[in-house]
Amino acid sequence: FQLCIFCGLRRGETVALLWSDVNMSDKTVSVTKSTAIVAGKPLTKAPKNKTSERVISIPDHIIKLLKRYRLEYNTYRLSIGSQWMERSDKEEYIFIQWNGAQMYPSTPYNVFKDVLHRYNHTHSEPLPDIPLHGLRHTSATLLISQNVDVRTVSNRLGHAQTSTTMNIYSHSLQSKDESAAGALEDLL
Repeated sequence: FQLCIFCGLRRGETVALLWSDVNMSDKTVSVTKSTAIVAGKPLTKAPKNKTSERVISIPDHIIKLLKRYRLEYNTYRLSIGSQWMERSDKEEYIFIQWNGAQMYPSTPYNVFKDVLHRYNHTHSEPLPDIPLHGLRHTSATLLISQNVDVRTVSNRLGHAQTSTTMNIYSHSLQSKDESAAGALEDLL
């Protein structure tokens, strides 16, 4: 979920990530593929469009989480021995099933919804019941609210055109426009 919100990843892009897609020293993740369900089976292929292939900078705390998770992953892998689906180091999925196989694309959505529902049943101020894809929208909206330029937000999301980003997030951009009008009024 951290990668989804901090990188603005789509569900299929998330489950298609390999350990070789993460560059810990450069603090980046390369999005080069996506997994979808085709004829009832997962299929990993090139992402939605050419601009969906991208390299995204990730913050230090995500690197720390990934390093800690990699240690747990390796320990678990050794603990199940021959049941692990052997792959080369360059082909190991980050998000896996119990035996090292790629996580099924619907799993992150289902787990996210379960986490939200459990949280909301135990807290007086519930979180909004959004789909997993809502983390991608939250990422973009927060970046826009922090005055990150639309081109950068568009690149992080893998949109082919900034107009796509502007159309989807026009509500956030409208509030920025209103702030700009207020700033000019105060200045002049």
